[in-house]
Amino acid sequence: MYHFAIVALLALAALKASDFICDNIPGVEQLRSLVTYVLAIGAVVWLDYSVFAGWGVEIRDADLGVWTTGFLVTGLTVPWRAAFRWLTHDQATADESLGEGREQLRQVA
Repeated sequence: MYHFAIVALLALAALKASDFICDNIPGVEQLRSLVTYVLAIGAVVWLDYSVFAGWGVEIRDADLGVWTTGFLVTGLTVPWRAAFRWLTHDQATADESLGEGREQLRQVA
């Protein structure tokens, strides 16, 4: 259970760090998904953390477990983005899957 919390909170940290970077550095906004991907994978590799080792799952190559955990962290940024959208009713940025597409309401009366 704790290992899932670690992965989920690493995803939240990577998501918010990428939001901070993209909001404060001009021109990086178009690369928000790539920045999130690099931060999530980079954090897990830097920490040398494998959720599979924590769960006791045997993997032939320990480095593969670390990289796969990085992909899991990257994938968990999508539910975090959707949860924030649901809570705040804000759209994500243009390159995110939840972005663009909000239609303007037209006045009928």
